Amino acid sequence: MKRGVGLPLYGVVSLYEMLEFSADVYVDLAHQMGEIIGSLKARQSQSHNLNNAFNRILSDAQNLELVVTRDQIASMILEMVKNDPASASLANGTLRVEAQEIEPHRLLHYMETVLSVLKSELRAIKFRAIPKEKNRYCDPKWLTEGNIFKKYPDTVAELQRAGRCFSFGENTASIFHLMRVTDFFLKKVGQSAGVDYDSSNWMGIAQGITKKMEQKYQTKSDDWKQKEPFFAEVLTDIQAIARGHRNQVLHELEKKYDEREALYMLTVIEAFANRVSNKL
Repeated sequence: MKRGVGLPLYGVVSLYEMLEFSADVYVDLAHQMGEIIGSLKARQSQSHNLNNAFNRILSDAQNLELVVTRDQIASMILEMVKNDPASASLANGTLRVEAQEIEPHRLLHYMETVLSVLKSELRAIKFRAIPKEKNRYCDPKWLTEGNIFKKYPDTVAELQRAGRCFSFGENTASIFHLMRVTDFFLKKVGQSAGVDYDSSNWMGIAQGITKKMEQKYQTKSDDWKQKEPFFAEVLTDIQAIARGHRNQVLHELEKKYDEREALYMLTVIEAFANRVSNKL
């Protein structure tokens, strides 16, 4: 996350980006503000340093969407201008404070308040480490370059929600999103196969496909004969999904999916979605 760039999509950043952003910016800033506060207590004018510090906070608060800090600075400027129009100005996004125009004790109060608000707001932003082997599942580009996205972009959004949940360790929540994707593609398969679909009975689709495949070859339509290899593969997908799906998890709080089970379901349902998207 480079300086001057806002928070990324979904707030996910790599360790490299965090290090590149560099915490020492804030260490230096806090040190500089500490020096200014000290000089104000000693009643020494530091207009130049003061302007640098406030403008850096104002810029970083905007980039990091620290709205409380930004609003605190705005309130400070308004109060300064209200008390003495010559004490502060804001032009082209640059704040200028004339320290000599403001009573030292009041300027000291401004500095201490802004620094306190900045630290509090930064502490409120939490980061969670994502293991490197799960990176692909929280990448906004995951699945956006294949047929699933070209034909059924809404399902990619749902798959990405499932991926993010898995990346964050919310395995059961990941399954909820995957079930929505599975339901969508099973309907597509049912329509193509001419088999009625009941969302409460997934295996009904498998049974319907099996029944059609077991018919005598000469009674099958040319369209079915052409699609039968595809439906045979889909049948394998449905059986794989059924092995990992436990319906009671969706209805009983004490039932949960672990990481291994969630990864299995992500893998087989991604493959199923790809297969259907490539054919239908």
